[in-house]
Order: sequence, then C-alpha cells, then structure tokens
Amino acid sequence: MAQEKKPGRKAIVDTSILGEKDIEALRLKAKTKVEAERVAAAKAQLLEQFEAEERQQSGLDEPLVSITIDLAPYADRLMLDGVVYFQGQTKTVRSSVADVINEMSAATWKHQSIVDGKSENFYRQSRSQAVTPAGVISNILRA
Repeated sequence: MAQEKKPGRKAIVDTSILGEKDIEALRLKAKTKVEAERVAAAKAQLLEQFEAEERQQSGLDEPLVSITIDLAPYADRLMLDGVVYFQGQTKTVRSSVADVINEMSAATWKHQSIVDGKSENFYRQSRSQAVTPAGVISNILRA
C-alpha cells in the first residue's frame, strides 16, 4: 500500500542547483499541465452547455401544463408532431406544445367566426362547461 504524504512544512530548497535544461524542462511540463487543465475546463464547459441544449430540445427543462383541446365545431382533432389531439381531451403537454395548441384552436374559432359572419369576439364568451365524475367535459360546444 502506498504511503500518503502528510501535509507539513515544505523545505526551503535552493533552486539554483538546477541547470538551464532542467529549468526549461520544468517550465515546459508546467505549461503542458496548465494547458491540459484549460482544455479539460473548456471541454467541461462545452459539455454542460450541450447538455442544457439537449435538455431544452427534448423538453426536460420545459414545464408541463394541462390543456383541454377546444376546437370550433367543424374540427374534431389537431395533429402536432405526429400526435393526434381530439376535441375535448385534456392532455398534459410541454408548455411550448400547449402554446401551439392554443394558437391552432384560436385559428379554428377565428375561421368559424368568419364563416358565420360574426365578430371575432363572438366565440370568446364563457361556455359554462361542467366536468362529470368520470372526468368528461360536457357542453363543450360554444354558444
């Protein structure tokens, strides 16, 4: 078993006993060691940055929100990134996905108001929805 060095007082040594070659070799060794530390620190920093980017892209850093799909009567579903979201379903999704779903839903209601010849705010009124004990939303259609 290797002996551990005990921390203690360092002896004062006369460095003038080293020749120019030894001093240059030690200077090169120190430079190489410091450069290796700099490279390791740069790699660690980049790894941390890339991990954060991957977490964000995969949705691990993004909060989850619950959203109820609320579409105009002519639409029964949305498809986003190959995932189908049906009218009236409540889903837990990443906040960025919820933003897109809300935007798509608003577009269906805007289109419905244009088709019906009503103002854009006509369909933005409360709908008096109720949730049954089974978790089903009733009265999902607006006015």
